[in-house]
Amino acid sequence: MPLPRQLAAALCLLASPAMTLAATPQAADLACRFRAESNPAGLVHLHFTLVNQGLHDLQLLRWGSPFEGGWFGRFVQVRGPQGEVPFQGALRKRGDPAAGDYLLLRAGQQLQASLTLNDAYALPAQGPLELKAQWRWHDVITDGPAPRPRDRHQGWEQDCGTVRLAR
Repeated sequence: MPLPRQLAAALCLLASPAMTLAATPQAADLACRFRAESNPAGLVHLHFTLVNQGLHDLQLLRWGSPFEGGWFGRFVQVRGPQGEVPFQGALRKRGDPAAGDYLLLRAGQQLQASLTLNDAYALPAQGPLELKAQWRWHDVITDGPAPRPRDRHQGWEQDCGTVRLAR
């Protein structure tokens, strides 16, 4: 009889960390996709969708992402017919974030952001473009209040994929 009791205890010990890890928010909980469209005037519009597929609400420091509302970081790499197109948007130096710098993304929620690529890149007049969207969430808070000081930030990498736009 002691053997089954020991075996049951061992199985409980093995299962407990796995269950804890499964419930812990992780970067894979954030799904991102984007699309690009061009118009006859030569403007290229980007549309980003971010989905929290996890079980927990997330507070994301939006700095340097499309969800900041402008081009304050190079979160899209652009290649045209002649190679890499240089980023011409603004880069910011920052201190500690404020609560308003965080984006609350509830479990199961999705958010969208749209930007015009021409605002940050001098695009060639014609020809195909390859666009790769990726950035770092400089701080992701899975529990507790925002903001927190920079020395306590815990970031996640975000890959939003690659789009090829024929123009």
